[in-house]
Amino acid sequence: MISGSLNNYRFSFWLPLFAILLILIPIFIVSGLIGLAKISGVLVLLLLILAMRKWFRIARSKNNRVERVQLNANDLFVLQQMIPSYKNWQLSDQRILIDQIGLFLAEANFMGTWNSKTQLSVAIMAVCATWKSGYTNKQHWNLYCKDDASFSFDPDSNDNYAIPNSPFFEKDILGLQSNEYITPLQKGMELLK
Repeated sequence: MISGSLNNYRFSFWLPLFAILLILIPIFIVSGLIGLAKISGVLVLLLLILAMRKWFRIARSKNNRVERVQLNANDLFVLQQMIPSYKNWQLSDQRILIDQIGLFLAEANFMGTWNSKTQLSVAIMAVCATWKSGYTNKQHWNLYCKDDASFSFDPDSNDNYAIPNSPFFEKDILGLQSNEYITPLQKGMELLK
């Protein structure tokens, strides 16, 4: 609902309809028409579900939202190889990491020759670098593969970021943020905002 007109959502039709149906419920109850009150309540529920599905569909199409990449079993295996302590993290942190990696892989544009393990490594680094700052839209981020060991945000830039080829041995996400690979990336990402 950020971009575009609110007329597409047709609130001027839906809100009065919901108000009328909700006002009818106590009127029917006071009149002794319990069956009609129940029907009115069920109609409110069904129409609200229908309206919300329509509103979300419109919002998705207007905001150019991309669906997150679902990590498969191979990706999770590589993730556990890269972060051996991942199994010992809290379940909420594990879910957040997987969701944020999926969003990063869906939103960022990978230019050049990337393999899936390298993309996953960069995604892990980027998520760890932005862990405390909350969600950042990465649809305008272009990552250029320099070679198998580095990448940059600009093809002509001398600011290259190393891609790790060994596991991260930090015990938690906060320890990862001070990793030698992630710290320079945090500084580079601040320039993208």
